[in-house]
Amino acid sequence: MIDYYEEVLLLRKKVEKYETMFKHAMAEKTGVFFICGVSGEKDSTGLPEYISVCPAYGADGMAMYKKHDVYDK
Repeated sequence: MIDYYEEVLLLRKKVEKYETMFKHAMAEKTGVFFICGVSGEKDSTGLPEYISVCPAYGADGMAMYKKHDVYDK
C-alpha cells in the first residue's frame, strides 16, 4: 500500500527547494540575495575559496564569504 502522507511530505520538501532555487535565480524580480562572484582556488568538488553575495538586485554593495571547512563528499 502506498503511504500518500509520506509522499506528500516528500513532494512538499522538493517544491520548497525548487521555490528557493527559482527565487534566487530570478533575484532581479524577487528581491532576494544572490551569489554575484567567486574567487580563490577551487577544491576537488569545484567549490571556490570565496563567494561574493549581493543582498538584493541593484544594491551597491556585497559581502564576501570564505569557506572554512573542506567539503570532501
